[in-house]
Amino acid sequence: MTDEPCPPDDLPRYEIRQEPRGGWTIVDTLTSLPAATDGRDFVGLSKRDAEDIARELNLSAAEGRDPLI
Repeated sequence: MTDEPCPPDDLPRYEIRQEPRGGWTIVDTLTSLPAATDGRDFVGLSKRDAEDIARELNLSAAEGRDPLI
């Protein structure tokens, strides 16, 4: 069990955040860490790519599929 609160069910699991140097990161709101797949973090993305990937990840999560397998 962690001390960090879990986001309510109506909030997206994945969200994008702008990095200090201008790139975009997809953050897993359950862990507050960058989302990752195949050992690669989703960081340093263009805003459009981050939005598109986060949308797909959230759709998969909403359908009960693990989007990062």
